[in-house]
Amino acid sequence: MGKVCVIIGEDDFLVNEAAGKVVGEGVGLEVIDSNISNNEDSQLKDIKMARESYLTAPFFDPSKVTWWKNVRFLPGTRAKGGEGEARTSEPVKEALLEFAKLVAKGGLPQNQSFILSGPKLLMTSVFAKTICQVAEAIVFEKPKGFGAAREATTARVCDRAKELGLVFDREAAERFISVVGEDTRSLYSELDKMRCYKGNDSKVSSSDVSAISSPGAGVDPVIWQVTDALGMRDLGRCLEAVKKFEGDAGFAVMMANTVERFLRQLVEMKDAEVRGKFDEAASGMAPWAARKLQNSLRFWSLNELRVARMRFLDLRERVVSGGDSSGDGVVIELARICRKAAVRR
Repeated sequence: MGKVCVIIGEDDFLVNEAAGKVVGEGVGLEVIDSNISNNEDSQLKDIKMARESYLTAPFFDPSKVTWWKNVRFLPGTRAKGGEGEARTSEPVKEALLEFAKLVAKGGLPQNQSFILSGPKLLMTSVFAKTICQVAEAIVFEKPKGFGAAREATTARVCDRAKELGLVFDREAAERFISVVGEDTRSLYSELDKMRCYKGNDSKVSSSDVSAISSPGAGVDPVIWQVTDALGMRDLGRCLEAVKKFEGDAGFAVMMANTVERFLRQLVEMKDAEVRGKFDEAASGMAPWAARKLQNSLRFWSLNELRVARMRFLDLRERVVSGGDSSGDGVVIELARICRKAAVRR
């Protein structure tokens, strides 16, 4: 019997990559794209086209693959209507279920395959249970929470790097993601570029990332680039990250608040480390976050952190009261608290 595959995920690159393995060289490929099907008429039309393609065997080609892609009106999703968002209509739901029942009967010839892909599908729905009686389901679930999402992205980067013969240490992988972002297509493209850059050398360091990696699609400056660099007492990287936020409304207040909160956390964790209770203090953190924080602590003494925090408490008071709204004080204080980094390293 021919292959039926349901691929669900919000990451277009991962979905397309999985579908590509079924499509192969594209012989006999027929694509039905529902990306802009945002009303009942267009959705019913797409379902009809998918049904007809499913029932039509290959004629002139030795094989046939139907790819019904970007189906955004499956159970568990909302289809955009003319005035905002509306739930999928009852006629569309009924047509989808009838199509699922058709597929569940099986009967595709060996040289024919059918792919259904979309961003979301409620796997407990009648539609999903029906079609998955014969279909292979591939679901790329989006991790919940920042920590889980970062862990999943780091694992994906390391796995892809391994396929390319590259080895990232933990710091380099996190640095790579903070620069490139979490868009899979951008990450894979930058990994290919890193492979060319490294040549016969397989080990990737943070300095390699700084030298060759570029921000990916849609990447805006993120505040953790500032705190990551500050934690390592890397003044150059820190000021480079801060510069991306200059000109934003309330820059000085926002940056003073961010740095003070981060330093407060470092003070608490350093104090716990000194008392031999770091693991206890970090018990509520994601593992990757605890490791990063512990790595940062080795660049600071407890007294240095306390002094640094007091400096930014004072700076925050000044900028909030309007006494230092230019942002120059942020740069000056960052330089002051990072200046012993070279000696400590």
